[in-house]
Amino acid sequence: MAKKTDISTKKLEEWDKYKGQTPEDIAKFIYAHIEVTSVSMCNWYWTSISSKRVTSFVIRIIAFILLILGTTLPIFAAIQDKPEEKLLLTQLAVGFLAIAGLSQIADKVFGWSSGWMRYITTVTTMENLIRAFQMEWAKYLVAKTSPIDSSDAKTLFDLAKGLEQELVKLQAEETTKWVVEFNTGISLLDTMIKTQREETDKKLEAIRTSLTSQEASAKAEEKAKLPGSLEIKLTFKAEPKKLKISLNNETAIEFLGNSWSRLELTPGRHLVKLVTTSETPRTIERIAEVKADSLTIIEIAVGE
Repeated sequence: MAKKTDISTKKLEEWDKYKGQTPEDIAKFIYAHIEVTSVSMCNWYWTSISSKRVTSFVIRIIAFILLILGTTLPIFAAIQDKPEEKLLLTQLAVGFLAIAGLSQIADKVFGWSSGWMRYITTVTTMENLIRAFQMEWAKYLVAKTSPIDSSDAKTLFDLAKGLEQELVKLQAEETTKWVVEFNTGISLLDTMIKTQREETDKKLEAIRTSLTSQEASAKAEEKAKLPGSLEIKLTFKAEPKKLKISLNNETAIEFLGNSWSRLELTPGRHLVKLVTTSETPRTIERIAEVKADSLTIIEIAVGE
């Protein structure tokens, strides 16, 4: 790849270069000057076109290949038997399409394809102006039958000056378009970054919410496994009397008092069974809903 040199004025011509010269030498100096100027400007664009053309071509090939993969992989995923393979192929397709889209965005942000088209339009216009200038220069000299005089040198100078002004105008217009496109690329990049940041923040917040919910659920489940306690308050008409008390299918035990309790009970419903020891025994049954890590109190009126 040819080295690209900047279009710059490294050194001004001698201030008296045209002074005291013959009209013919002045015409030669003018032609040499416009030749160097026009060739350097065109070469800069042709060199820049080469790199942008290659980059644009590579990006488009990559994007097209990724598009093919992203389009065909879901078809292959549909004919797979294992769900894991279907998921993998589908995820790869989404990834390929995402990369293809990002490569196109990179092309717009860095202006490879648009710069190539802009440069080729500018330099071909320059080349056409140079060819037209050469024909005008030759036409003037062909029509000239006598030696070149000062008036002819002035005419040729104006002709070269017109070409240089047109070339500079094209360069300025192309530079203005580049600045506009550059700012547009920066704006597009900023928008993409902002959009992706917002999407990432939303996903992060969703993950945090999910983790918080999972943590709360885990704590609730852990708490639900903790044992509870049960207290039974017994009321009698007079003094407490002996009775037999049991939980669920346990063996009944005799108890005398106003309050009976049990620790370390599994959460859930428990059957409380009381049997009086009077001449006519009575059976009293209650359902106690024992909650995890808490005390459940029920009251039973014995009535004796």
